[in-house]
Amino acid sequence: MLNQLFAILYYYRTFALWSFVINILLLITGSSSLIPALITKLFLIVLLYYLVNETDAKQKLTFYKNLGVSNFKLFSILYLIDALITIGFLSLMNEFI
Repeated sequence: MLNQLFAILYYYRTFALWSFVINILLLITGSSSLIPALITKLFLIVLLYYLVNETDAKQKLTFYKNLGVSNFKLFSILYLIDALITIGFLSLMNEFI
C-alpha cells in the first residue's frame, strides 16, 4: 500500500508544476472560490485521463498496473491530492487578498 502511494506521488510530481500554474491562473482571473477551482481541476484530470488512455502514453502506466494501481485509482487519487493542495493554496491566498 505504501509503495502504491509513493508511486502515485511520483507520478503526480510530473504534474505538480502545471497544477501550481493553474492555481496561480485561477487566482489571477478572480476565480479563487473553491467550487469553480475544484471543478476546473476535475475537468483537467478527466481530460488527462482520456488523453493518457487514448494515446501511446498508456504504455507508461504499465509500472503502476504492476503495483496494483488501476488507471481509475491512479487518476482519482491524483485528483484528491491536487484538490487538497488547491484547497490549501486558495484558502491561504484568500486570507491575504
